[in-house]
Amino acid sequence: MVLLEDTKGPYQDRTMVIKAALAFVAAATVLAYYCQEPVPHDIEQPRFYAALGILSRTVRNMAKFGEFIGIGTEPQNFRYMTDGMLNAARKLKGDYREGLRCTDTTFDGVRVRVYEPESAGQSGSRRPGLVYIHGGGWFLMSVDTYDQLTAHLAKQLGVVVVSVEYRLAPEHKFPAAFDDSVAATKFFLKNAEKYNVDSKRIGISGDSAGGNLAAAVTQALAKEKGLPKLKTQALIYPALQAIDFNTPSFVDHGHLSTLSKDLMVACWLWYLNNDQSYKESFKANQHTSDQLKKSQYSGYVDNEMKSKAIVRKEDIKFPEIPNIETILDPRFAPLMAGDADLKGLPPTYVLTCEYDVLKDDGVMYGKRLEKAGVKVEYDNYERGFHGLLNHFEVYDLGGTAMENFVAYLKKTL
Repeated sequence: MVLLEDTKGPYQDRTMVIKAALAFVAAATVLAYYCQEPVPHDIEQPRFYAALGILSRTVRNMAKFGEFIGIGTEPQNFRYMTDGMLNAARKLKGDYREGLRCTDTTFDGVRVRVYEPESAGQSGSRRPGLVYIHGGGWFLMSVDTYDQLTAHLAKQLGVVVVSVEYRLAPEHKFPAAFDDSVAATKFFLKNAEKYNVDSKRIGISGDSAGGNLAAAVTQALAKEKGLPKLKTQALIYPALQAIDFNTPSFVDHGHLSTLSKDLMVACWLWYLNNDQSYKESFKANQHTSDQLKKSQYSGYVDNEMKSKAIVRKEDIKFPEIPNIETILDPRFAPLMAGDADLKGLPPTYVLTCEYDVLKDDGVMYGKRLEKAGVKVEYDNYERGFHGLLNHFEVYDLGGTAMENFVAYLKKTL
């Protein structure tokens, strides 16, 4: 018995050592993976950026893992974790709504949150108004997670702000978010006097996917007769096209965790048809045809704005992908609007960031608007990243971007 115990003891010790070594290697591998967060060499506040990138990557990986083991879907899990963290952080910020009257209501069946400065109701003259459409890849975020940002706008501008709670993908695919945004904006334009707002001084704004929706709504409402015209559109790093995922900004910055090429393509697919099996085809630009690549639509995403053959939309052939023809619909991708549809649009503000896959979308849309005779004001942050405006209180460059954004709206509305 003694001999048996002596021979087994060292064996057990070796097993424990091997297990501990494997655990150490696994932990070190995971740690190395997360410490390898890509950080642009001249990004503003690199430690903040790295922490944000690691957090973004962790949340998405956990969302994917949840789907893998049968707990929800990736977008549902992503939404649940993100909303939980942001809403918890929001509750720690104190009474940032002081001086505002905030009301949750519906505009033509669409849920909205209305922010009214208390001084607005006491004023004899009508105030400007602003419709704000939140970002989040059409599948994420809400009026709650954007509550601090929209409250800040209402207070700094002294205007009535309407934040739109549009239906989210993939449960509600295109055109649900667009339809909700149009309906809410039209209702506000038609009923502005109820909020002591001048209907001729209402602007629209949104960031990322919200910038997409704001641009699409602006184009759609410009065609409607008998409706007050929007005073301005302010587009914050907007997502505007889904035919070319190899633009310079996608190629140069698609590896960044704040908004990777992989996630941006996933967002478009959740909004389009909720079929991620086509993601690699989209990322490689294999979701379009040679005919499309030689057409005017391809020219719309050309930084050099080279003229290309005019092809009727209905004559263009596509690969067999569900709803793929929608990528040429300006309601889905505003950069696909024809030149004639851009004429007469209101003065436009375009905010872009250097370290963002969507930078070229904003730049190209601004160029096309200027070519169509629209007054455009650019604001590019060479050391900024996608989503910086949401961190305006803790990220210096985000604070600067917010100040400039507010300054534009003050002088334009």
